[in-house]
Amino acid sequence: MLSALYIENLAVIEKTFIEFPAGFSVFTGETGAGKSIVIDAINACLGQRTSREIVRTGTPRASVTAVFRGLPAPVCCLLLQSGYEMEGGELVVERTIHADGRSVARLNGRPAPIGLLREIGGSLVHIHGQHDSQTLLSPERHLELLDRFGDLEGELASYQEKFAELRRVIQRLQHLNRQETGKEKRAEMLRYQIEEIQSARLTPGIEERLTEKSRRFRSVERIARVLQNACIALSGDEEELLGAVDLAGNARDELAALSDFSEFAAAGETLEGLTLELSELSSALREQLASLEYDRQEADLVESRLSELNRLKLKYGGTVSQILDSLEDAKRELAAIESSAEQIRKLNREAVRLKKEVSALAGKLALRRKEAAGRFVEKVAGEARFLEMPNLRLEAQFVPTKLCASGDVAVEFQISTNLGEPPKPISKIASGGELSRIMLAIQSALAEKDGTGTLIFDEIDTGVSGRAAQKIGLKLREVAADRQVLCVTHSAQVAALAHSQFLIRKSSDGERTYTQVIPLDIEGRVEELARIMATDQVSELARETARQMLLAPEQQDGLQSR
Repeated sequence: MLSALYIENLAVIEKTFIEFPAGFSVFTGETGAGKSIVIDAINACLGQRTSREIVRTGTPRASVTAVFRGLPAPVCCLLLQSGYEMEGGELVVERTIHADGRSVARLNGRPAPIGLLREIGGSLVHIHGQHDSQTLLSPERHLELLDRFGDLEGELASYQEKFAELRRVIQRLQHLNRQETGKEKRAEMLRYQIEEIQSARLTPGIEERLTEKSRRFRSVERIARVLQNACIALSGDEEELLGAVDLAGNARDELAALSDFSEFAAAGETLEGLTLELSELSSALREQLASLEYDRQEADLVESRLSELNRLKLKYGGTVSQILDSLEDAKRELAAIESSAEQIRKLNREAVRLKKEVSALAGKLALRRKEAAGRFVEKVAGEARFLEMPNLRLEAQFVPTKLCASGDVAVEFQISTNLGEPPKPISKIASGGELSRIMLAIQSALAEKDGTGTLIFDEIDTGVSGRAAQKIGLKLREVAADRQVLCVTHSAQVAALAHSQFLIRKSSDGERTYTQVIPLDIEGRVEELARIMATDQVSELARETARQMLLAPEQQDGLQSR
């Protein structure tokens, strides 16, 4: 259940903290006082879309914090799977909306994606308001209500899985059939591409090897000149220019004359070694110079292959690997085209088989829905009688449809609210007040199928007064026996039946508007109920009537149980 809510800088609410008790609580106040803002704040914590317009003017951000206790098992499991630890079974949800439109969410102090808030929000709180009447007015939504009541979500999921498999096969068939028209032309082009790539004899690393060969061929003259100069520097030339080998040998011979002096022996030995090393190096360089070849034909072939490679890269990909991938793709596509006739025959057989299975599942689902519909209309009619609609007759009209994601039938709830009148579409029959009560009757019928800990009703009693309003209050009080119920109301009859009441009051200091959420004690509730009932100034008679309404919960509970 929702145990606390803190709101800061949200629209006209500067700061407010609300502690919610269990049972049935109502919010009352003048029209425009800001009751809907509290609902907007809760919606924000449930991951619903927000906008920067709700940030209080002149402030950088708005923030909402909701505290939930007694979390349902699916929520705890999902949070643990997402890496959020639960301490004491309590969940703190924070949502911050910045003035520039950015939004940040946290769960138990840790950043959280908005999508996760939405995912857990549906199991924490259900908000029902005047807009929920659109569920009744839209036949497309009626199957959802029926499936929830009949616990058919599992069977629907199994059907949808098989239907999705059928749809994938049909889509594949359509794709192959579209290819049939230009299949031969496409196959011819693929064969050309395959031949073009294969004739290039590409292998991994070929580009690097060809590039290196090209570089060496382009550099062979420079290499020869450098090697020639190095050899002259080491061994001299034909013009009797001495090289490093001769000079080192001369130095060695000169030092040999000092062999009887021990301090020069090491230098002589070093020069001896250097002379040998320089001589060997000179021989090696001359061998490399002698073996240096330049094959014009091979060089032209290398350049030709590089040019071909660059052309293939422009057509099939920026690397050899990508070109080879294109080759494999072309081979696979060609094989698919060449075998498409067999594939089409195979897929047609598969589609026929799957359609039989899907049709059978849809038929079973339709039967279960019709069985559930009988129980549902009876249950809703019973709830409607309690809500002062004794003549309401609800029927589920089933219409066969093509196989689709929801089955092979559509359903539309039709009602008659007067004796002797045939049922007609809800949009053509029900008034605003009747829609509210029908919606509450449906929610009551679905209550035992719904494990949500908190239900919020936003002005669901609109257009209803007198005994009918009282019955709505009794029904909300009954629903609150095993879950938390919050209700925004303008009805004194509904408010009087709540276990607790909050006043939403708007005030102004002449420059800014402020909204406060005030928990009311008994005397505060008396005054607020009297205000709601008063047509002008609050009278003592109105106060006494309000007091009597609040002091008779046992009578109201007794009325509810009948």
